[in-house]
Amino acid sequence: MKKTNIMKVAINLSKMFYVRILLALLVFQGQTMLAQSVSVSNSKKNQTYTSVVNNGVHKIHVKNSKTDFKVEYEGEITLSDDDKDIVDISRGGFIEIKKSSFGKKRKIVIEAESGKLNKRYYVGWSEKDYYPEGKAWLAEILPEIVRSTTIGAESRVNRFFDKGGVNAVLAEIRELKSDYVQAKYFGYLLQRDLSNSELTRVLQSSGKNIKSDYYLAQILKSNQKAFLSSPETISAYITASKNIGSDYYMAQVLREAIKTDDINDNQLTDLLQISEDIGSDYYLSQVLTDILKNRELNKSNMNKIMKLSNNINSDYYKSQVLKKALNKKNLSSENYETFISSMDDIGSDYYASGVINGLLKKDLDDKSLDKLLQLITKNVSSDYYASGIYKRLSKKKLNDNQLIKVMDAMKRNISSSNYLSSSLISFAPQVKNSSQRVKDAYMKVAKSISSDTYFGRAMKAIY
Repeated sequence: MKKTNIMKVAINLSKMFYVRILLALLVFQGQTMLAQSVSVSNSKKNQTYTSVVNNGVHKIHVKNSKTDFKVEYEGEITLSDDDKDIVDISRGGFIEIKKSSFGKKRKIVIEAESGKLNKRYYVGWSEKDYYPEGKAWLAEILPEIVRSTTIGAESRVNRFFDKGGVNAVLAEIRELKSDYVQAKYFGYLLQRDLSNSELTRVLQSSGKNIKSDYYLAQILKSNQKAFLSSPETISAYITASKNIGSDYYMAQVLREAIKTDDINDNQLTDLLQISEDIGSDYYLSQVLTDILKNRELNKSNMNKIMKLSNNINSDYYKSQVLKKALNKKNLSSENYETFISSMDDIGSDYYASGVINGLLKKDLDDKSLDKLLQLITKNVSSDYYASGIYKRLSKKKLNDNQLIKVMDAMKRNISSSNYLSSSLISFAPQVKNSSQRVKDAYMKVAKSISSDTYFGRAMKAIY
């Protein structure tokens, strides 16, 4: 009995232990979620940059083949004009720099205290005199830290810009060590009031220097109204966009640009040119359907969208784009021709019939009816789906010549006695009230039905 009680106590203690562990993990997870972190890997420069911000304290770790340093700071850091010293830190702020190089560890701690900077220098675990050794070491490593992090980024951009304009800032950006840091500098530069020629240089530089699709996309989305303001900047914008390898980020850039009300038809044409580089059916269809949904299109741009839909291999996504296109008003005859050619490689009867049924929502003159019948013949091989289209077509008011064309096409398209009979019957109300020519065309099709039962049903429908 005692042994059993001891075991129960042990089990309860064990449960309490695991509950505490679980609670500790939940608390830790909650604290971690409060932190904002970004991790960037730059394979070209063989450098890893990690930055974590928690309650206003920045922790940065930069590591490459030659060096490994960590920086922790809080507050606004002000650098000297030569980037070799820290001349001010906002009230209550601090910075701690640790560096390991070839087994040697050194550290500098600078704290803002009562309007002054308290500076300390350590080698290993021992504190050394800050002057002159610590100051010299800070002057040695600070330029590298500055170019590897975003410390002082905004003030540095302003300083370079005031001294040498855009070119000076771009020259400094080329020396920065990661896409993340470069993107921050580009962001601060774009806050300036830049001319079109300066914006063009920024676009050219970002497209050339930023290798990360994510950060390049962020730059291109950040100032689209200005980037798309002139032929010069649009050309540079397109060139920079072509450096984005990810269909996801390319689609993001384009979909954001489409939302801009100030984009005119010519600018939209340029954006559609960028869309040609999207290989994903899903993302290309997203871009095209967004345009069709949100913009009124001229004949040229509608034609361009129809042609771009040819790049979509998926029947599903292509049909989504084409059905959206059919909802647009005033499609030109040229648009219809391009539409029909875009339908050519839809192999699925289901998706092809879905698009063709969309055409039935439009008014049908003789020419558009011919195109509709042509599409059924070319794209729908299933008697079931062809019959469904003809039954919907029977609800349209057609003249005698149109009805005769439909009868002839029906005979060519449908081989099943069941589906041919039911399709004919759907037209019977119109045929009864039409000329003898139409009745003769109807009976000619009915006589091609091999089943006596279905033939009888078709004939009974008009008498």
